[in-house]
Amino acid sequence: MGNLSASAAASVTVPSPVTTSTSTSAPPLLGRAWDALFLGPGATLVVSTAFVLLWVVGRTTAAAGLATVLSLFFLGPHYAATYRRAYGSLDVLRAHPVVTLLVPIAVVAGAVAAVASPRFAPFYFLAYVGWSGYHYSGQSLGIAMLFPMRQGARLDAREKRLLGLPLYASWILSLIGLMRVGTDARNAAYAIVTQTFAPGSLPTWVVAALVVPMLMTFAGVAIIARERRARGVPLPAMTIAVVVTQVIWFVGGLFHPFFNIVLVPVFHSLQYLALTSWHFTRGVKSLLRFGLYIATVIFLGLLINPGSLIAFVPHEASPRALAAAAAVISAINLHHFLMDGRIWRMREKKVRQTFAT
Repeated sequence: MGNLSASAAASVTVPSPVTTSTSTSAPPLLGRAWDALFLGPGATLVVSTAFVLLWVVGRTTAAAGLATVLSLFFLGPHYAATYRRAYGSLDVLRAHPVVTLLVPIAVVAGAVAAVASPRFAPFYFLAYVGWSGYHYSGQSLGIAMLFPMRQGARLDAREKRLLGLPLYASWILSLIGLMRVGTDARNAAYAIVTQTFAPGSLPTWVVAALVVPMLMTFAGVAIIARERRARGVPLPAMTIAVVVTQVIWFVGGLFHPFFNIVLVPVFHSLQYLALTSWHFTRGVKSLLRFGLYIATVIFLGLLINPGSLIAFVPHEASPRALAAAAAVISAINLHHFLMDGRIWRMREKKVRQTFAT
């Protein structure tokens, strides 16, 4: 969750000394195999391998079709899951009136201003583009921190910073990658930001060289693992797996535009949907109600899928039409980032207890 992230961080940064009740292993969230598939690198490796095989055998149309289906059923619904939780509960509305009622007005006003003012537009879009990778990193950090919490040995503030190093370093690297020549934009907002703020270029070898210092940040993860092993509470394998998964996304995206543009958002969305669906089932025992929840999320997701907006913008669209598409996409994402960071705050007892047990 975009900020099951910073919010998880907020609740798990208080040092928690190891006690005799601390377990040496972390209970899985969805189940060990499902955690590895949906939260770890499983889906990333399986889907990526399928795409590579389709391309190798010349089935590029099939690969593109599969990408479209994945985007439709995961990307939009991951936004819808946030809206469903925020606006489907009076308790959440009362607890978070700013992000649920006031922020939408602000982001829509910003979108209107971006369409009306070519000078303001790139800065509005930059807020979305720059925040996007940060949001991904926040979600990854939050999920990675869940497992020590479930183990009964929460990460302290220093451990949280060390664990976040590879995540946020890979985010910075992904922003630098925007300057690469020949890399397609994810959408109109990315295109406008790149043209405005990074009109130059970086050769591939420079970007590749920057991967090395980013990978060196894993030394922090190694330090945490060594210290916790010495204390008798090994760092859960899934914590490391979640961090590695995001690094695969962002490093792979540097050298394969399609992977960055289409697949990385799908993997991020799948991770989020796995968690939010699991959270919903905690309070619901009816299969019918869960089916209705899934149907609602898919239906709303199809309506607000940003990719649908791109489909209606001609390749040679006017600058104003591109700005309008970019403004809508940016508004949806900015609201998602802000709202996600509040409604999943681990400081809230109910949310914390749900994921801790």
